[in-house]
Amino acid sequence: MTLTQHVRNGWYLGAWSDEIGRTLKQRWITDIPVCFYRLPDQTVTAVEDRCPHRKYPLSLGHLDDDGTLQCDYHGYRFDGQGVCVGVAEQADKPKAALRRFPLVERDGAIWIWPGDPELADESLLPDTSWLTDPNWTHVHGVVPLKARHMLLLENLLDLTHETFLHPTSIGNAAVAATPIDVTVDGDRVGFSRRMIGIEAPPFYEKSCGLTSPVDRWQDGDFYPPGIFVLNIRVAATGTEEPDGFHMKVLYGMTPGRGNETHDFYALGRDYLIDDEELTRFQHEQQLAVMQEDVDALEAQEIMYATDPGGTAESSIKSDLAALRGRRAVAKMLTREQQAGGTRPRASA
Repeated sequence: MTLTQHVRNGWYLGAWSDEIGRTLKQRWITDIPVCFYRLPDQTVTAVEDRCPHRKYPLSLGHLDDDGTLQCDYHGYRFDGQGVCVGVAEQADKPKAALRRFPLVERDGAIWIWPGDPELADESLLPDTSWLTDPNWTHVHGVVPLKARHMLLLENLLDLTHETFLHPTSIGNAAVAATPIDVTVDGDRVGFSRRMIGIEAPPFYEKSCGLTSPVDRWQDGDFYPPGIFVLNIRVAATGTEEPDGFHMKVLYGMTPGRGNETHDFYALGRDYLIDDEELTRFQHEQQLAVMQEDVDALEAQEIMYATDPGGTAESSIKSDLAALRGRRAVAKMLTREQQAGGTRPRASA
């Protein structure tokens, strides 16, 4: 695998809503420094975190009550649209403007389109209404990952790794032993796995109060370049899906700087939503599972980074969804390159 460039004409999870307020927050997105903040009317905005004067990080500046953003190096000031409205040491205004990025704030998540603003299409975002549905509860956060985005993508599209990386929580032999069905719809890739009459992994046994045998469903959907949603259903063997316990996991796989990735997550369920002990248990387990993935992916990153010649890989049937996902991202990147790049235009 050699794909290390980042697709920019696509939606990425830039931040959770509760991360962004009136304090300037820097986060690198697809190798671009981005400064997030809220305007006085509480709308969120994001601009490139480089002052057009001498590239000083604007996130090291300050935000006035009226929403004016000031660079604290030489005093350039920008209004809520990113237009320079003055500079401290002269009366006339320099001609300067910040790049502003298309954003969608929905269901507690802030989605950012780092590429061509004219191509930003909200219909490409998945349904995340369960994040604010009163019949659901969820936990969310972000975990830093020192590995390239593509490794995380393939990790999530090939869940057979649960058998080997997560044997004490969500994995067992049934996962690797059960084949998947893969679907492709345009750039999107989906897979499903049905495990019938299996032993319940410890996480599901405690989360659902079930004893073995159980039926377990996995339905994953990849919205390239960086969104993955997994539907999980667990039920006593022989019952139908409506009787099962339903959980969802959202991953925002957002490339940061170089081969670093922001691993956003949200884990939700539609049963026992007031059970705080269960919520705490599931959150602790989610973070433990993610740490096992982080450890594996960061070890894997070293192996890829020190193999620039690209030693040939071996693949098996369970890789199919991951390979389709890799192909989808490669196609998006090719389209961008053929269109001449995606450097965002400045707002005016």
